[in-house]
Amino acid sequence: MRAELEEAKARSEQEAERLKGEAREEFLQSPEFDVMLGKRVFSYFKDGFWGCLAQFRANGYSEEEHPASFLDLQEALAKLYNEEEEEEGEQEEGEVGDDAEDNPPPS
Repeated sequence: MRAELEEAKARSEQEAERLKGEAREEFLQSPEFDVMLGKRVFSYFKDGFWGCLAQFRANGYSEEEHPASFLDLQEALAKLYNEEEEEEGEQEEGEVGDDAEDNPPPS
C-alpha cells in the first residue's frame, strides 16, 4: 500500500510539472506577456538612457565641447525612422524594377 501511495504521488508530481510547463508556454505566447515585456523593456531603456545621460553630464562633458548626438533621444528616433523609410523605399523600387523586367514594353 505504501508503494502505491508513493507511485500515485510521483505521478501527480509529474502531471503537475507537465501542466505547469504547458501553462508557462501558453503565457509566453499570450498578448499579456507581450504587453508586460514591452513595459519592462521601455522602463529599462528609459531608466538606462536617462541614467547614462546623467552620468555623462555629471562627469563634466558639456554638450558644447563634446557634441553627442546619440544622447538626443528625439534626434536618434527621428534618424531611425528616416532610415526605415529609406529602406522601405528601396524595397519598393526593387519590386517595381522586378516588374519592369517581367513585362517588357511592346515593340
